[in-house]
Amino acid sequence: MNWKEKLAEIECHFGHHEKRDWRPTIELVQRFRMEQLSNVELRIRIIYLLHNILVEEEYTQEEHDLIASLLKLEFAESYQKFSDNSEYLFFIGKILYVAEWYFGIDDDTKPLEDKFAFKMQKKAFEKEPHNKLYEWAFLFSKNDKEKSFLLAKQLLYSDASWLNWLKVKGFPGLYIIEALKYCYENYK
Repeated sequence: MNWKEKLAEIECHFGHHEKRDWRPTIELVQRFRMEQLSNVELRIRIIYLLHNILVEEEYTQEEHDLIASLLKLEFAESYQKFSDNSEYLFFIGKILYVAEWYFGIDDDTKPLEDKFAFKMQKKAFEKEPHNKLYEWAFLFSKNDKEKSFLLAKQLLYSDASWLNWLKVKGFPGLYIIEALKYCYENYK
């Protein structure tokens, strides 16, 4: 079983809020990340997986500490390696808005333009200004309701290629699809 299949198997159990032993998942993540340090998609999916466990699932204090330290390490190492990669900036910039302290970031009191997540999304859009998905994320983060609604509508209903691309990205892609739907349904 390759890393995509194994991570998809783990991700399909999210949301059940059942008590489980996360140590095998932690060991698997550590193995995958060491085997493929240059794989941006894998590193994005690892960050989303670890983050989701911390904010949505049940775990022991020992597991929490292991997962939290691994997430912080994974973010620091991957950001250093992929800080100019638009895909990385887009996905990680989106998730940083949720429980940013797990990443070692404290932006609560900063204005939007100074927040690390916002800067990442802005950079992704500036690097690829014709990418409608990156533009949507940037505008959505700016709370530009009218423009982000119109882009969400376009991304969801006008061109299936965007959704198809997101669907093959596993949990991070599904997270973005849900954000697009939220924007479309609530920013009308």
